[in-house]
This record gives sequence, structure tokens and C-alpha cells, in this order.
Amino acid sequence: MSSLFFWKEWSRSYRLTYLLSLIVFIISLVLFVVAWARGLANVVRWDVLSELNELPVAFHTFTDGLLDYVVRGKAYAVSEQFVASSMQVRPGVATAFLSGICMAFVLLLSAITRFDRTRYLVSMGMLILGLAFFRWEMLEVPGLASNYLFLLLAFLFGSLSYYFHAFRPDYPILVRLGAFSVLTGLIAITLNLLSPVPYPAMVVISYGMPVLLAFSVGFLFFISPEIIAGLVWITSAGRSDSTDPQTTTRRALGVNNFLFISFLYLINLALIWLKNTKSIDWDVLAISPFILYITSVSLGVWGFRRLTQQQDAVSFRDGGAYLYVGLALLTTLTMAYVFATANDPLVELFEDAIVYTHLAMGLIFVAYVVINFWPIYQQNLPVYRILYKPKRLELSLFRIVGVFGVLVLLASGGLITVRQGVAGYYNGLGDYYLAANEPNSAHAFYQLALEQEFQNHKSNYALASLALAQNNQTAASFFFQQATLKQPNPHDYAGLAQTYLQTDLFFEAVKTLQRGLRVFPNSSELQNNLGYLYARTSVADSAYYYLKAATEHADRDEVAQSNLLSFYARNPVVLTADSSLTKNLSESDYESYQANALALRLLADSDTTQAHRPGWLTGKQADEGLSVGRFASLYNYALVNQHPDTSLTATLRHRSADPANQDFADDLLLARAVAEYTAHNPAESFALLEQVAQGDTRNGDAYRQTTGLLMLEQDLYRQAADILGNNTDTTSIYYRAVAFTKAGDLVAAQSLWETAARNDPAVQALKQVLYNERKPETDLEKAFYVTYRSDDLNRGTYWETIRDGSLKTVAGVSLANDYLDQLQWRNAQLVLSGLPDPKATEVNAFATSLRNVAALRLSAFRRSVGSAQTMAKEPILVQHEAERNYWLGQTYERTRQPAQARQAYQKALQLAPLDPRIAASAAQLERQQKRVKQAYEIVLKALPFNENNVELLKTYITLCLDLSLFDYAADALAKLQAAANPSDYQAFLTTYQENLASIEKARQKFME
Repeated sequence: MSSLFFWKEWSRSYRLTYLLSLIVFIISLVLFVVAWARGLANVVRWDVLSELNELPVAFHTFTDGLLDYVVRGKAYAVSEQFVASSMQVRPGVATAFLSGICMAFVLLLSAITRFDRTRYLVSMGMLILGLAFFRWEMLEVPGLASNYLFLLLAFLFGSLSYYFHAFRPDYPILVRLGAFSVLTGLIAITLNLLSPVPYPAMVVISYGMPVLLAFSVGFLFFISPEIIAGLVWITSAGRSDSTDPQTTTRRALGVNNFLFISFLYLINLALIWLKNTKSIDWDVLAISPFILYITSVSLGVWGFRRLTQQQDAVSFRDGGAYLYVGLALLTTLTMAYVFATANDPLVELFEDAIVYTHLAMGLIFVAYVVINFWPIYQQNLPVYRILYKPKRLELSLFRIVGVFGVLVLLASGGLITVRQGVAGYYNGLGDYYLAANEPNSAHAFYQLALEQEFQNHKSNYALASLALAQNNQTAASFFFQQATLKQPNPHDYAGLAQTYLQTDLFFEAVKTLQRGLRVFPNSSELQNNLGYLYARTSVADSAYYYLKAATEHADRDEVAQSNLLSFYARNPVVLTADSSLTKNLSESDYESYQANALALRLLADSDTTQAHRPGWLTGKQADEGLSVGRFASLYNYALVNQHPDTSLTATLRHRSADPANQDFADDLLLARAVAEYTAHNPAESFALLEQVAQGDTRNGDAYRQTTGLLMLEQDLYRQAADILGNNTDTTSIYYRAVAFTKAGDLVAAQSLWETAARNDPAVQALKQVLYNERKPETDLEKAFYVTYRSDDLNRGTYWETIRDGSLKTVAGVSLANDYLDQLQWRNAQLVLSGLPDPKATEVNAFATSLRNVAALRLSAFRRSVGSAQTMAKEPILVQHEAERNYWLGQTYERTRQPAQARQAYQKALQLAPLDPRIAASAAQLERQQKRVKQAYEIVLKALPFNENNVELLKTYITLCLDLSLFDYAADALAKLQAAANPSDYQAFLTTYQENLASIEKARQKFME
């Protein structure tokens, strides 16, 4: 173990500095592995392009017991495809890489100063020569043009290095490392401040890459025998030949095992070489060259120590250890940077360099071992202890032969490795000028790289990205096609397909994706995109197949899952065949998925549970901009949600006012209108719908129809008829006829019924019954006649013949309410008692709710608190909750329980603030309790929608007098005269004049 952790025997300063340098080296190995594993993902990412699809839906339905009303609109489904991003250049990576190279440079300088004179001069000469080729003049430092900056750097580093070597060799490694680190740091900071060029670190790296490659390849050649040397240790190190701990017999694996294992290793290298040179096209399982590098560089930590100790040329502790770590750090970081920039020509260069050096030097080193140590091997002695003390031929001779072997292997490939190095160099320069926002220069260097290696992926993809930036789809498609020739990636096929889509070559895009899937059959991105394209056609089975396959192979399955939901939404036949697809859809927080799940909910209309709130609305993303997915999920949720949600309305208000969301402005206003309506703010909702209708002339009729229907549900019949009068479509005319009919104006409704009935037999039948063109026959016709022909005192005979329990209940409640309006409570009681029993007869929930509300009204009329409270506990639907609270409040008020009455009225007002009966009664009670301002606000909210309601006008006039708003009172009095019958108006006028005189008298008394 002491030889394994050899640094334990060193002094504290050497041990600390060496361990820190080893940690930095290990970090570089980790970064290298990460960059290697990520591959093209280091510079290209998958973006998601979202598309909105409009779906016609019925987002709100209601009924009056006789007719059903459907509020139609649109939902949004989101379809998404993966788009390969343009080639990304990250100058920050170059800065971090240069920082690591500076660390390696400091380690090398610190180690070299402890060499003997010859080795010191040679090593410093190589470092200074390397500095010369870094093209420092490209930094354009003022006053240091041409080679002056290089000369200054050579002088500074050379002087300090020579000082430590010649004058103070006694300084420990900690001082040398510190001095060179400070000098390097000061120079780096100064150059960064003085250089006017953008990204100076990237300039140094890009133009100095040949130097880094030369040092890296040299280091690869140096460590290439390490695996063979490791095999020597394995096969010559002794081990116990018995399980008895007292036994000390040694037995080594021997030279035969060494030759066999070395043969397998070299055969693997030979296969890689033959495959890379296209000499064979076998699908062989070969070890990656980069695994060989990691193995070699790791073994070299101990192998180089044995080399220095056995040759006694350099002190390992004082110099050799830091020299090795410095070179290893430089080489590892260079390869990591090559992978981080996806510079595939340089990746292939390193692959060839590793294979050529390890194959050539492996063969030579096996020969070296056999020639020098065969007899010792046969004696089962530990050859590794004298591996670098040959008895016959020196290792340096074999290294020279190895150099020639590498050159032979290099030439066997037609010097393609050299051309790849040049292409990689030009790619690096292209990256710099792309980062510096000089696309013309970048384009020129990428083209130079293609001249050296026309199939290299980096140049082709980068040129395709530049072409896309210029909207040159033809050039982009050419370069994407070129990128697929040698080292294709799914991104290439996705990019090529996208260029075809942009030029309306739909089927070419489909063929491209199909070709990509033949190469990458498990690429979920390509499967998703192909399913996305098929979904735009009538080939639904293929769309489903590819989208489903994408969910099984995807790293980001939420996109494919979202597209599946979008596919279901746009193909309702699939939903009809399998309704279970709409269940359990709130399983993902992905915005587009949630949007499509909500759209499906609107289409299926089978799930009555509360919709799940989109997750992003409750997170930090709630304050961020609206993406397509966020907009669709927000919009659909506003349509699906059936419960008041003040935070939702606040979010929609904020979003619709944000200029960044102008593309969604009208839809956000519509969503906000729906949310306000759900939150029982119909006045705000109607105002927003009017604003949307005015701003969108194309869809204005649809918005007005929505407004009219919602006004019908709020019993604002005259207002609904007015807003629907702006439309000319048959549906709006039909709803307008219904509105006039509900308002009791059959004369105004007649022509509308005739128009709506021309092509609709069902409407024609209702019209004929309503206007006595024939007698009602069906249960619906009878119930319709009983409900709306209140002028026929004999309509009860038709009601008695209705067989359908629900229709008979609805019509009977209408009769009972008419009797109560005429204060004939006994007749109303007789009718209610004659209604079908819901427990014995099939009566729907709506009719049952109406019956219970009517019974509650009767209890209020009779001032029976107990009966009213009992009926209030009976089943009553949400849409009748306001009436329930109103009649309960009436009961309390008539029995002189103002506190309970006020509480009930407040609940009713929250649900139906525009109802004139509720508003008038609540305001009158507030006035009695001396809360005049609160009463005025209640009436003021409801009055604009009920300007012809006599009771509400009277209450408003009285409150105006209380608040000394005499002009407003006078204006309202004129409206009351037009709305009320003469006798009623005269009676109120007398009261009005008395109140006015009383106020005037009180004012004069106050003035006295």
C-alpha cells in the first residue's frame, strides 16, 4: 500500500500541493467524461416548437327545464415538435478551459525548474516555442503589436523560471507554484483588461489550438506503453501460492500470459485502426480509444514514478510528479474542450492519435520487454521493478522506432488525421468569430474546414445554422444533408425536415424523418416529429403509432404525452371509441400537457369533478411571460373551471394587461370574461365580452351570442334580446325569440320565431303552439304553452295532461309562481301539491330544484319560518342558490328578523348581483338599517341592466333623495314614469314629492 499512496512519505508542503494537483486532474477527467457522454448535446439542444390548434367546444350549458342552451366557443390544443437548435458557441467554456490550461502551465514551469541544465533548456525551449505559436498579436493589445507581447511573456516567464533554476533551486515546490500562479494570474487579468477584442480567452484558445494539440499528442505518445507496462506488473508480480498465511511461495503469471493478454489488447487496437481506415467494415466490439486513454493516463501516475526512479534522471517528488500531472491536465482538458465544442474532426484526431500511438508503441514495448527481460520472466522474478533498467537495448531506441511506427500508421490513412487537425483548427476559429458576431468571417473559416474534411459534422451543422439565421432554407437543407453523411445525429434529420416544412415540402419532411428513424430507430424526438406530421394528415393510425412509440423511448416523455392528448382532442372519433382516455389526465406538471388535458375535458364533458389548477399558476412561473403552453392551459382552465377563483381572475387581469401577451390579448379577455362570470361578476363579464366583440370583427357575432346566452341565464331577457339583435345568424335569431318570449313580449318575438322556424321542424312546432296555430300535443309543447301563455287562464287543463314528470313539474312551478305573483297563494299551494312526487316518479334534478324553490317561496309568502328553513335544506341546484337565499331572506324579513334576513340577502347578492328583486330587497333592508351608502351601491350595480324594473327604480330614487342626489332622482323618475303603470306611478310620485318637501324643509331649518 505504501507504493500505491507513495505521497504519504513526502513532506507536508509537497504532499499537499501534489494532492491538490491530483484533485484538479481528477476533476478534469470527470469533465472530460461528462463532455464525452453528452456529445453533440454540448452545443446543440432540442427546442420545442408549440402550435395552437382551435377546437370548437361547448364550454357552458344550462337549461330552463324546457329548453337547453349551449354556449359555444373554442378551446386550444397544443401540438409540439422538437426542433434542433442552431450550433451554440459558449465563450465561457473557453474561459474555463484556458484557466485549466494556465494551471497546467504553472505545474509544468514549476517542475521544469528542478531539471538539470540540459533538460531544463530543452523543456523551456519547447514551452517558449509553444507560446510563440499562440498568436498573441490577435489580442490587439495597444502598444504590443506584432511579436512584442510574445517577447514580453517569454521574458517574464523565462526570467522567473531561470531564477528558480539557477539561483534558488532550494525553494520548495509551494513557493515555485505560488510565484508562477501569481505571475500567470496578473498577466491574465492585465491582458483581459487591455485587449479590445471580444472574448480574449477564446481568441487565445482558438489560435493556440495547434500548440495544445501538439503537446497533447506528444503526451499520448509518452503514456502509450503504460497499459503494456501494467500488464508487465500483473504478470510478473508474485502472489501467494497457498491459502496458508505462513506460506511465502511466489508464483507469477509468467511471460506466456503476458504475451497472450498483450496480443488480445493489440488485436483490439488493430481492429479499431482497420475500422477507422475503412479497411474492414465489421461490426466488432472494440474498446473505445478514450477508455484506453483514461486507463493509460491513470496508470501513468504510478508508471511515470517507476520510470523516474529506475532511470534516476529527474526527482519525481520535486519535479517529475508535477510535470506528469501538468501534461495530463493539459491533454485531458484539451480533449474535454474538443468534446464540449463538438469539434468532431479533432475528436477523430484524438481517436487516431490514441490508436496509432498505443498500437505502435504497444508492439514496440512488447518487443522491448521480450528482448530485455525474457530470461528474468522465466525465473518468475518481478520484472516491473527493473522494467526501465534494460540490460540490452535502451527504451529510447524503441521510442524512436515507435515514432516511425506512428508515422507509418498515419501515412496509411492518407494523412487524413492531419487534415482533420487543420479542419478542427478552422472550426475553432469559426466558433470564435461566430461568438464575436462576425458571421461572414465564421462562414469563411467553416468553409475552409470543409475544404479539409468535407464530411465533418461540426462545419456542416454550423453552416446550416448560419443559413437558417439568414432564412436561407435551401442552403440550410444542403448542409444538414451533408451533416448526415459521416456522423449523423437525430438533430440533423430534424433540422433537415424542418427546412422542408418551411419550404412547403411536406412529404419530403416525412421521408426525411422516416430515413432518420431507420438510422436512429429509438429516437423519441424523430418519432414525435413524425407523429406530429402524420397528425396533420388523415393518417391517424400512423400518427398514433409514432406518438405512442415516442412516449416509450423519450427522455422528455411529457412532449410526446402532450401530443397524444392533442391527437385525441383533434380526433373525437378516438374519444368516442374509448372514453377512458379522458380519465386521470392530471398527472403531469408540463404546461402543454395540462392544456390538452383541459381541452379534452371540455370535449368529453363527462368529468364533473373540479378541474385541476395548472401547476405553474401556483409557482414562481406565475409571474413569467406566457408561452404557448401556459397560455393554452390558462385559457382552457378558465373555461373548464366551475368554481369562483379570485386568483384566476387576478392572473387573467394581469396577463391581459401585459404588452408581452398582445398576441393572446383577445383570447385572454374572453377567458377573463368567463372567469368573472364564474366568480359571479356578470356585469364585469358582459363588459369584457362587449370589448372583445368590438375588437374582433371576425368573431364578433360569436362573442355577442355568448353574451346574449349568459344574459338569458341571468334572467336579463331584454338585454339579451338587444345584444342578440346585432347578429343575423339563425341561431342568434332563435335565442332572441326565446329572450322576448321569456320577457313576455310575444308580439316582438313572433317574427323572430317565424324566421328561426323556417328550416327547423322542432322550432316550427313550438312557434305554432305558442301562437295558437294549433293545439299542443306533446308534453314539451304543453309545458311550453303553459309556461309562456300566461294570458290563457285555462292553460291549467293542458298542464294536467302532461305525463313527463320533469316537464309537468317545470310547468307547474311556472303556474304556481304566476299565482303567487297575483297573491293567490292557495291556488299556488294546490298546484304544488299536484306536482309529481320526485321519489315516486322520475323527475330530474333541475325540476326538483325548481319545485323546492317554489315551495320555499310559498313558505315565505305565508311567513312560515320553520317551513322555509325545512325547504331550504331540500336539494337545490347551484343555479337556484340565489333564489333560495332570497326567499329565505324574505321569510326572515317578513317575520321581523332583520339580521338573518340581511345575511341571507348578502349570500343571494354574491350569487346574483344583477337580480332586480334581490338587489331591491337587500337595498331596502340596508336603508332601514341606516346603511344608505351600502344600499345605493347594491342598486347602482344592478340598475344598468334593469332600467325598466319598477321596484328597483323606486328604490334607487328613494336612495338618491337620501343622499341628496336630486338630479339623479329626477332622471330616474322620468324612467319610472315610462316603465310603471299610471296609477302606480302617481302613488309613488306623491310619496316622492312628500319626501322631497321634507328634505327641503329640513334644509331650511338647518340654514336658520
